[in-house]
Amino acid sequence: MTYAALSVSLALLMACDVILGFPDVVYKSDYQWVSPGDINLGAILSIHSPDSLFSCKDYIQDVRNIQTVEALNFAVKEINNRNDLLQNLTLGFYILDDCLSTQLALARAIQFMPRGIREGKPTQSGHVTGETLESNDIRDSHFYDVIGVIGAYTSKLSMVVANALTIFHLPQISYSATSNALSDKTRFPYFFRMVPPDHYQVKTIASILRRFNWTHVSLVFSGGTYGRDGVKELERAFKQQDSNICIEQKIEISFGSNKQEYSSLLEKLASSAALYTKTSVVVVFLDIQDAKMLAESIKDADLVGKLIWVGSDSLNIILEESPKRCTIFPGAISVRPYSSLNDKFRQHLNDLFDGKETLNNTRNPWIAAFLTRDQALQNNDNSESRLIPQSKRLRPRFIDSFIIDSVYAFAHSLDEVIERRCPDYLFNLTDISDCVSRSDVYNELKTLTFNGSSGSVAFNKDGDVMTKYEVFQCHGNSSKPEVVSVGFWYMENESLSLFGDRLIWETDSVPVSACPKPCTDSIGSIYYFTKQTCCHVCVQCKVNEIVTANATRCEVCPELFWPDDTRSKCITIPPFYFSPLNPVSISLITIAVIGLVTCVVIAVVLSRFRHEHVIRCFSLDLSGVILFGTGMAFCLTGVFLSKPSQLKCFINHVGFSFTFTVLYAPLLVKTNRIYRIFNAGKRTTKRPEFISNSSQVILSLALIFVQVNEC
Repeated sequence: MTYAALSVSLALLMACDVILGFPDVVYKSDYQWVSPGDINLGAILSIHSPDSLFSCKDYIQDVRNIQTVEALNFAVKEINNRNDLLQNLTLGFYILDDCLSTQLALARAIQFMPRGIREGKPTQSGHVTGETLESNDIRDSHFYDVIGVIGAYTSKLSMVVANALTIFHLPQISYSATSNALSDKTRFPYFFRMVPPDHYQVKTIASILRRFNWTHVSLVFSGGTYGRDGVKELERAFKQQDSNICIEQKIEISFGSNKQEYSSLLEKLASSAALYTKTSVVVVFLDIQDAKMLAESIKDADLVGKLIWVGSDSLNIILEESPKRCTIFPGAISVRPYSSLNDKFRQHLNDLFDGKETLNNTRNPWIAAFLTRDQALQNNDNSESRLIPQSKRLRPRFIDSFIIDSVYAFAHSLDEVIERRCPDYLFNLTDISDCVSRSDVYNELKTLTFNGSSGSVAFNKDGDVMTKYEVFQCHGNSSKPEVVSVGFWYMENESLSLFGDRLIWETDSVPVSACPKPCTDSIGSIYYFTKQTCCHVCVQCKVNEIVTANATRCEVCPELFWPDDTRSKCITIPPFYFSPLNPVSISLITIAVIGLVTCVVIAVVLSRFRHEHVIRCFSLDLSGVILFGTGMAFCLTGVFLSKPSQLKCFINHVGFSFTFTVLYAPLLVKTNRIYRIFNAGKRTTKRPEFISNSSQVILSLALIFVQVNEC
């Protein structure tokens, strides 16, 4: 036995041990829909939700899970009604429910183990001896012979399924798994998918950011493989495109986060937007449930319209599911693989129910089960029914086209194989599966090209379909919120094409989300980084500081120095004084001359009429001192307005205080004299001491001397 054959044998033995260890509940009829034909397809879909390790919940939570099944049923039924595809053959299917459980997904994959391998017969890729596997060791009623498998729903489940189907050489087409890891043909050689891997979605988002020149973004992502891988790819795309995009913060949402944690997340985003820019762009890679929780939290946090959201296909799913959410995400941009809704399938969904919401025209067992539970819930609710009628909830989704195209991909491959390898089957209808091998279908899929729901379908060397991404925007301020297609991103040449006339923003122009302009553009500003980030804020230095250290530090100028106009160096402060020819100087000097002349005139009058009784009552000596101080004050005006010198500065410094002292000291003494005279007159007729003119002059000079001594 060769090494390869031995490896396969060991793998099969392990698979048998696994399936024999599963409890009988795994194989309940509630978890399968069997509709066999002349040749059959397998499908591993997620209908119920997981309950425990090997069991599912009894009820179906989301009617869309049933719609996925109905899309496959519709495609098979349509193919069987055609005369140009699989002539005279009936295509059948075996749909198994994995309940979104990796354990059950593995069990479903093993249930599609080919009969030849189960019976130990030779395979096209190696021989398995009868000693490897005894047919009596396996419950054959749990196995289904298929030519290929459709599914699974998520990337995680698809990897589990792909690992098992690779052993069986069974081709697999997933309709929604997007993990980049599934493109690795060394690990998953038999895996194909109808949607592009995530790194193309990431390139689409990066192209959108670059188109709108949004260079300052935050990233919010779910804690699973989808979110983390998406962020890593986005960072890689930024580097490859040399886009100079600053990622302000990366926020991971843990599984089971509550509303308080979502509120904390939004506070971080809002504070960042307020610090750096008026608008902040947030890129989200979230699971559907996380995206729904985020929408609720934005509304509660009163952040509607304050951030621009750019999201992956999960954001698009929740927005198209409920366009009213566009009032929460006005202007939000989302992307998803391009898909044209199938009009025939739309009519098929409409025909499933009549006006009484009863099942019509389908053998889908899960619809009947869902309607039974739905009706029971409505009967138990005494108020108005809280459930939406099924005829209104079932409407085509973009993912339905991928399921339909997956079925058609197998059908076209089978048709080509039969035409080339089984030309006589029309005349000798034995078991058509004896003529068609799994490897033939696999090889045909690799080179297949056909017209699908959304155009030409072909797989590249990695098993990924070559398609384009559609770009959508939320129009939330209109009377009818809606998700509008605004452009495409093409995988072939990695180019973005947007319809500018369809883009609607809250403002009149495209929102700005970028780091502040270089601080060197603003004189006197330095860079300040609040934390380890590529973005900055500009802080203004004080008026007496210059900018140093490559605009990262403010430095105070020394005394008698001041920053220059560029705030790059300190320069000596030039002396400044009033010129005598300055209009202000001329005005002040004119007033001073008039005042000085007035003082001289008054002094002459007082001197001439000094013997008059009125003048003598004035205390001529003190009045003379006051006039002297006033004249000195007027004289100082010329000194202040002339060019400074050391002597003039001394005169200004001493003279300013001295003149006012000469003015106010006699006034103080004169006022005190009058007070003492009138106060003494109330008690006695005796004249107070030290009220003579000479005494008053001496007191005034004493006060003036004190001021001069202080100077």
